[in-house]
Amino acid sequence: MRRRFLRKASLAGLAVLAGCADQRIAGGTTETDNMLAARTIGVDSLLPSWNHPFLVPTVAVLRLDSTNMDFSATSDDGRDLAVETLEGVAVPFRTVFWDKPARRGRIEVRLDPPLLRPGSRFRLRWGLPDSIRTDSVATWDAIPDSQRLELTSVLIDDFEDSDLVSETSSKGIWSSHAGDSATISAPAIASAGVGRKGMALKVAYSMIPIKGYALVTVPLSDGPRSLRSIDSIELWARGDSTTLTIALEYPSGASSRKAWGDRKLDGTWQRITIRPSEFVAATGVGGNVGWVGVRDSVTSLAFFAALGHELWIDDIRIHGIDRDDLE
Repeated sequence: MRRRFLRKASLAGLAVLAGCADQRIAGGTTETDNMLAARTIGVDSLLPSWNHPFLVPTVAVLRLDSTNMDFSATSDDGRDLAVETLEGVAVPFRTVFWDKPARRGRIEVRLDPPLLRPGSRFRLRWGLPDSIRTDSVATWDAIPDSQRLELTSVLIDDFEDSDLVSETSSKGIWSSHAGDSATISAPAIASAGVGRKGMALKVAYSMIPIKGYALVTVPLSDGPRSLRSIDSIELWARGDSTTLTIALEYPSGASSRKAWGDRKLDGTWQRITIRPSEFVAATGVGGNVGWVGVRDSVTSLAFFAALGHELWIDDIRIHGIDRDDLE
C-alpha cells in the first residue's frame, strides 16, 4: 500500500511531506542570483490507497507548512513556484491557496502515466519568475468529472444505509440539540418524500417564535482539522423554517466557535450550495468568529433552524477537500 502524503501526527497534527528529504540550492549564475531552491518528491509518497490511478492521469495534493517548506524563501503569493520532472519538463499544477504569513500552502499536481511508475520522483522549485510557471488549467484537463469529484470532495452522508453514522473516516454520529426553551426530537432516518427518492435525515422541534434554536450536528473528524481549502458545502434540504444556518465549528471551552452562512427554505426540497466567502462576518455573537477564525481548526458541521417545526437534510458533500483532510 502506498504511503499517504498526509499522516496524522502527535505534533499538533502538522502534515509531513514524505519523500522530500532531498533539498538543494540550485547552482548556475542566473539561479544563484535568484536564490532558486528545489525539493524532490517521491510520487509513491503522495498517493493514498484510495487514489489508485493505474495507467490513467490523476492529481495528487501537496500540503505545505513550516515542517516541510521554508516559506521565508518564497514570494508572498506563491507565484514563484514551479513543478517539473527531474529532467526539467514542466508538470501542470494548481495553487489552491498560499498563505505565507501563516506558513501554509496547498497545491494540486497532475500525474500522467510516466510519473506513475513505482519509484518516480518530481521536483518542486521556488524563487522562479512568473513566466516559468505552467498553466494551472492543464492540471485537470481531460480528467473525468467523476474522478475529480472523488479526488476533491468528501461525502459526509447520504443516509441511504439508514443509520446515524456518517460516511467520513471518523464515523461521526449525528445528534440534535435545542436551546432557549426550544425542544427537539432525536435525529431519525425516514423516506425523503415530497418528490425526492431515497432516505433523508429528519428532526422535529418546537420553540417560542423569535426565541430559541434547534440544531443537528455531526463530527467531521476526531480532532481539529485545517479545512481552509474548502470550495463549498453542498446539500439538499427542506423544512418550514424561514432560514437554515449552515455552520462549521470547533469547541472552545464550554462553548463553540463558529462560522456560518444562511439559506432560505420554503418547504420543498432545495439543492443548497454555500461557500466560505458567503459566511457571515465575525461578530462574536453566538460564537461567530467568521471563516478565518475557524478554518484551521474545524471539528464539526452543524445545521441550525429557527421557527417552524421540522428540518430535513440529505446528500451532504464538502467540495475542495479530500478524505485525508479529515483523518
